[in-house]
Amino acid sequence: MATDFELALFEQELEKVLELPDACRWVLERDKSVPLGVLAVMHPLGDPKELFGARLRWGDYFKPVSLKFIDIPTGAENNPRSWPQCFGFRPGSLDACLPWTEEGHRLHPEWTSSGAFPKVQAPLQFALLSVQAALDNSYKGRGI
Repeated sequence: MATDFELALFEQELEKVLELPDACRWVLERDKSVPLGVLAVMHPLGDPKELFGARLRWGDYFKPVSLKFIDIPTGAENNPRSWPQCFGFRPGSLDACLPWTEEGHRLHPEWTSSGAFPKVQAPLQFALLSVQAALDNSYKGRGI
């Protein structure tokens, strides 16, 4: 359960994120099913018609985020075609194997024990910019 401090920090950061230069490329909305969650519709820089719905959820705002790509019309999270093929994103497994994601830490428990989770002051900003950087720099099409 999110603390009042985490909720206040998340709300404050959400306002700041909307001022980022990349934010003009995103459609952001709160994920009403969890206290610390957001849905971001994003696209690769080189292919603005390819829209992806990134669902970011935190159980604890100071730990890795859960990242799932969802089918935008239905909200389903079980479609590999909803995932971009980018470094660390695994459409066939429906997860992201990266040290800043909860799913990555589940796959690699040694990351948690070694402290591989990056220490960031703005978790929401870090996660959104990391997804956008992957889309802009390593996008190779939709999952199959």
